[in-house]
Amino acid sequence: MITLDPRTKLFLAIVANSVIISAPLVYSALMFAVPAILLLFEKKWKFVLAFFSLYLAAALGFEHLKTMDVGRVGTLAVSTMMLISHMMPIGIVLYYVMQTTKANEFMAGMSKMHIPNKVTIPLTVMIRFFPTVFDESHAISNAMKMRGIRLFSLQTLKNPFTILEYRLIPLLVSLTKIGDELSVAASTRGLVPETKRTCVVPIGFHVQDAVVFVYCIAVLTCFFITSKSKQSIIDIVSNLFS
Repeated sequence: MITLDPRTKLFLAIVANSVIISAPLVYSALMFAVPAILLLFEKKWKFVLAFFSLYLAAALGFEHLKTMDVGRVGTLAVSTMMLISHMMPIGIVLYYVMQTTKANEFMAGMSKMHIPNKVTIPLTVMIRFFPTVFDESHAISNAMKMRGIRLFSLQTLKNPFTILEYRLIPLLVSLTKIGDELSVAASTRGLVPETKRTCVVPIGFHVQDAVVFVYCIAVLTCFFITSKSKQSIIDIVSNLFS
């Protein structure tokens, strides 16, 4: 198992969000590889395989169809493929960060970066909130299956409002309780902006952190170099014909 420092994970998430949306697909694939490999070490190979299959299908479909005249319906499909291929790398990075980062580790990392508690505490609550929501949604799904109610079935197709009744409403009620419980837990543990907390979690940079840092910087450098070179070529051509 490869464990990264929480500051390295934060840097990886920032690079992924800043590069993937505006960069070509090759850079999104490069950034997709980092959390995918790290999740394989976390024994999440089923999740990685499903994510990679969907990403590969969307990316290849978009590259093949983006220059073709596919009509209105095809344009909608190509736009969906583009959105999936650009957003999935960001999603898998955030999934890795939230699944492998404990609240105390994250707060210790933010404390060493001298980030104020007014910023650290909301981010810490957010990191704990989303995994709890996923677990609660899975529990609701299992409870509905025990009662013979499935999300995609003949009953829900005949009456789509049953999805609201059996899935969304219980989830919204659970979200309200989860928010209150997280607020109480934060107050109990002394997570208030005015308090300076200490932490005994051992964090620090290691070889794997240096490898991820160098890899992300290399991807950023290649992206900016290629983008500037393309822009300079465009300027030269435009000057010739102006």
